[in-house]
Amino acid sequence: MKRASAYFVFSFLVCLLATASVVQAGGFALYEWGNRALGMGTANYATGADASVVAYNPALMTRLEGTNVYGGVTAVSPNSDVSINGDTSSTQNQVFGVPHGFVTHQISDDWTLGMGVFTRFGLGTKFDGDWPGATLLKEARLETFSFNPSVAYKVNDDLSIGGGIEIIKGDFLLRKKLPVPAGGGDLRVKVSDTALAFNLGLAYKPIDMVTVGLSYRSPVHFEGHGHESVTNNMGWTNSDKATMIADFPASYTVGLGITPTEKLTIEFDVIYTQWEQFDRIEFDFEPSFALGDNAEDFNYKSAWRFQLGAEYKLTDALAMRAGYVYDQTPIRHEYASPMLPANDRQMFTLGAGYKWDSWTVDVAGMYLISKERSGMSKSDGVDSYSMDFKNGRTWGLGSSIGYTF
Repeated sequence: MKRASAYFVFSFLVCLLATASVVQAGGFALYEWGNRALGMGTANYATGADASVVAYNPALMTRLEGTNVYGGVTAVSPNSDVSINGDTSSTQNQVFGVPHGFVTHQISDDWTLGMGVFTRFGLGTKFDGDWPGATLLKEARLETFSFNPSVAYKVNDDLSIGGGIEIIKGDFLLRKKLPVPAGGGDLRVKVSDTALAFNLGLAYKPIDMVTVGLSYRSPVHFEGHGHESVTNNMGWTNSDKATMIADFPASYTVGLGITPTEKLTIEFDVIYTQWEQFDRIEFDFEPSFALGDNAEDFNYKSAWRFQLGAEYKLTDALAMRAGYVYDQTPIRHEYASPMLPANDRQMFTLGAGYKWDSWTVDVAGMYLISKERSGMSKSDGVDSYSMDFKNGRTWGLGSSIGYTF
């Protein structure tokens, strides 16, 4: 029976690995790496209790005995209204799957190995082709998945450290209409890249009921190669080589976990992301038929994310969870763009988990609302447009399954 269970779980994880590179993620910086965590507002850096700690804080792997497998998916659907010169359009309704899969294995009392796949960055924004801002953007899509082998060492009963190498596969798609003075027609750019990064973690238990978690993820230099194509108004298409260069940010997390009783767990996290590292996207077209090399400035600012989560065990088998997140926007007012029509955000989550024998099932839902933003302007290189962002909202629903050997 155990061999059959093991086969099922590993087959499930292999399927996740096979699909992670082709599914899409809605958002830019993502934290939906496990649905126990999502149910607690992704507050999982100090009290994580499943194999998703490979992504959140690898030092916590030393708390997991034996071999643990954990995987699932979260469906995310973002939407926002964008007003261009007073004419309001909505982003197209899309549902993106954000998968995750993890394995940890305790090789001794002190050492634990882990491996995970998850989505760290993702963006999915699409408008109808004839909307008033088509020369600013028709579609932008960033798809990434991270493969993160990790190791953790238990220094003593109170202190553990961990870290890993992150291999990130990314694809970026940009579509927009060219202004008539620039030749008109439709521009499409598609590039791909594989980049390297790393992560570090620490978990310290000063007293029995308190755990402090620290986590760091390094910046990522993305240099994607692919093609750009321009289709003119007569239907003729010209294709050139394209390179896109951008830097994605590092992040620092401090988590405080408190377990006042055996049934109740509370965690509060603060995440600082160095978004100023994402200052521009540079494009290099070779040879250029219709376009010269160009860059789009973003000039993001560093931002804070605050998240609070709680779990209460109604029985030994059933746990209920809730969370709240306040997420500052890194986007400066003067650099706002329909590529990511957002502002400061609040997220509310609920979740539940059920255990039987060696199995665990977690489900979670989230609802995110974005603060309105108005009075912005954006140029396509020829004309300038006034912009407002309203009714930004995102819903998500996910499930994860785990097995312990």
